[in-house]
Amino acid sequence: MNNKTKFIEEKKQCSTNRSIRLSSILATFAFVMFFITSMTFNVQAASSSLLEEARETIKNKYVSEVPDSVLNAPTIEEMVKRLNDPYSEYFSKQEQQDFVNVIDNKMYGIGIYMDIVPEGVKVKSVIDNSPALEAGIKAGDIITSANGTSLAGMTSKQAPSYIKGEEGTSVNLVIKRGDSQLNFTVTRREISIPTVEGKMLNDNAAYIEVSSFGSDTSELFTQKLQELRIKNPQFYIIDLRNNGGGYMSTALDMAGNFIGENRAIIIENNQGQETGYLASDKGKIIDKPVFFLVNENTASASEILSAAVKDYNKAFFIGTTTYGKGVAQQMFPLSDGSYLKLTVEKFYSPKGNVIQKTGISPDFKVENVDSLAVADLFSGKCRNDVDKTGYVKVTTGGKDFEISLSTAKDEAHWAAFKYIVSTVSKDNVYIGTKDGWTKAPEDYFNNVYKFFYGNLKTLDSVSNVSKNKTFNVTFNKNVDIDTVKDNADIEIIDADTGERAAFDVKKVDDKKVSLVPKKELNSGDTYYVKVKDTIKSYTVK
Repeated sequence: MNNKTKFIEEKKQCSTNRSIRLSSILATFAFVMFFITSMTFNVQAASSSLLEEARETIKNKYVSEVPDSVLNAPTIEEMVKRLNDPYSEYFSKQEQQDFVNVIDNKMYGIGIYMDIVPEGVKVKSVIDNSPALEAGIKAGDIITSANGTSLAGMTSKQAPSYIKGEEGTSVNLVIKRGDSQLNFTVTRREISIPTVEGKMLNDNAAYIEVSSFGSDTSELFTQKLQELRIKNPQFYIIDLRNNGGGYMSTALDMAGNFIGENRAIIIENNQGQETGYLASDKGKIIDKPVFFLVNENTASASEILSAAVKDYNKAFFIGTTTYGKGVAQQMFPLSDGSYLKLTVEKFYSPKGNVIQKTGISPDFKVENVDSLAVADLFSGKCRNDVDKTGYVKVTTGGKDFEISLSTAKDEAHWAAFKYIVSTVSKDNVYIGTKDGWTKAPEDYFNNVYKFFYGNLKTLDSVSNVSKNKTFNVTFNKNVDIDTVKDNADIEIIDADTGERAAFDVKKVDDKKVSLVPKKELNSGDTYYVKVKDTIKSYTVK
């Protein structure tokens, strides 16, 4: 048996006859990469011998019994199509390599993210250390032609093919930058984007984003953990949103950071036999609270890791229910260099929970706001044992979270905080005082600003504003306009988003000023006007 193509090589079996170490499945795949499902097939019509080879592979390796109506199809493409399996595909050799490159976040080209516009391709951003960056291409540039071919009117599938290409080849680009037309010659090369990124948030939480489960993802994850551990985080946030999967072995290796050397998955083969597999022994596990961010595009290998972590109650999950892909695929090379990617096994959580078409449910469901902002708020912690001033405590999912109000009221977190306090039961929301926690007053839930400015009388609101609204502020005594020109003294706040509107101050008379927003407001929204405590009471119209 060829160990390079075997889906599961059983090297070491535990006494229970169900737990096998990770080294036995280094060739395992658990793919569902949404963004490549439209890949064009260029495989030539198969010879009769190749067709028979594919037929035997599908018959013997597919996850379930294959009917004759599938096996008797006249072509390999039709055979795969009749399986009616969204995860089984027929690849040319190049398409198979492209598929693997996607998992490893590798590409060959000039290194840009792009949008399609009528004139051609607009550069959304330029990847660091890329040929495009070195050539001087900038975000906002519009590529109008590549090697003499106009890109105007092309689709998102057509245009990139003229810009990407084999390593070492060059492409001549005509670029529109403002009113200028520029010419660039860029040499294509491999662009590798790390599948793991991380940073500290608010000096309190270590944030790690995993975009794919590639061949080096577990190593990169371990490196990032070590880098951030030095900074002594009190929480970890693992972001798996929109992560469509990758290698099963990578997911099981990473699971060891959370669950130790325990069973991380149950595999059921096409004979109905079940086998449990252990996560890797990483020497130590994360011993601080962990948040997992997931959504409807968290799939496959992402769900393997998530299911293992959740079964052992090692993280609090925030977001929406995951995709629900509980089947794994293996690549089978054919004699002409093409490949069959076939669903060969089903997998379940360590405790036997079904993943296929079910997914993994969050502990705190988040919709229409940024779940990272929610996790960032949940990772707050009041350091004083008695005085809780400046914090709100919420209880949800059986856990208590202490939210810093100074963080919650900024633009990046306002909407998330509003979502939290409107979702959690009112009986489980507490305001911090110098003597500890007290239940939040009823009127706070109708006016979220009171959580931030509950002791201030100098705050007014205007509802259903027009986009060109001017706010007229009348004070109860004469006011020097020079004392209110600084936007730090007065704030115009969108009640829904927390966005602060920049404005100019114009004097109307001794007691009245007008606040003229510099940009259009969100028509129909409610806005709060907050005046610094040093400026006395006022009314707004």
